[in-house]
Amino acid sequence: MATVIASYDGRHDREHVKLFSAESVRPPAWLAVPVNILKRRFPRLNGALWNAQYRLGIWKYLDTSLDSGSEILVLVDEYAPNPRILDLGCGTSANLPLTPGRYRHYHGVDISATAIRQAEALGRSHASFEVADIITYSTSQRYDAILLREVLYYFLPEQAAQLLIRLAGFLEPTGKIFIQVFESVDEVVRSSGLSVFYTRTETTADGAPGAALMVLGIDAQSSGSGALPS
Repeated sequence: MATVIASYDGRHDREHVKLFSAESVRPPAWLAVPVNILKRRFPRLNGALWNAQYRLGIWKYLDTSLDSGSEILVLVDEYAPNPRILDLGCGTSANLPLTPGRYRHYHGVDISATAIRQAEALGRSHASFEVADIITYSTSQRYDAILLREVLYYFLPEQAAQLLIRLAGFLEPTGKIFIQVFESVDEVVRSSGLSVFYTRTETTADGAPGAALMVLGIDAQSSGSGALPS
C-alpha cells in the first residue's frame, strides 16, 4: 500500500479524498520509455506530434480512467463549488466526469486539435474548447478553478513555475489551481511562491515523492496549509 504524506486544513479528514492510483494515469509499460525520452528532450511537444499520438490512440486508455478525474473533482467541489473551470491540457476530457449542476462553465484547452475535436464530440453542456499551447495561453476570463492534470512535467521546471505564477492571474479572488501528477512537482510549486491549500502525495519505492494532488492559491491566510516543507 502506498505511503501518504498529507497536509490538510480543518475541513478535511483522512478519508475525505482517497489517494488516487498513479497507475490510472501513468503510460503503459510499453509506452513509458519512448514517451519519457520525448518529453525530456522536447519538453514542449508540438501540436503535430500530439495530434499523431491522439490519432494513433496512444492516450485512449486515459478516456476510461474516471477515478483520477473523480478525485480531483472532489477537491474542486470543496475549494471552488459551482465553478467556472479552465482545464489546461485537457486532452479529450473524457475522463473528467462533470455532471450538470456541478459547474457553471467548463473551458478545455489543448495543443492537439485532434483531442479537441474528440472533446467537442462529447457534447458537454455549458462547455467550450480551444486549441492553444498552454505555456503561452492567455485569456481575459477569470476562473474559480484551473485544472492542470498530468501536464506540468512536460515542461522544464522553470517554465512550469512561471506558468503557475501566470495562471494565478487568471483566478477569481478566491480561485484555486488544482494539480494532479504522477511525478513529483514539489520544487516547481515551491518556486512559484503560491500558497498550498492542500497536498496529498504518494512516496515511491525508494522513499521519494511521487504521485500527488495539490490545491494552490494566491494567499492561504488562516485556512490553507501555507507552503510545502523544504
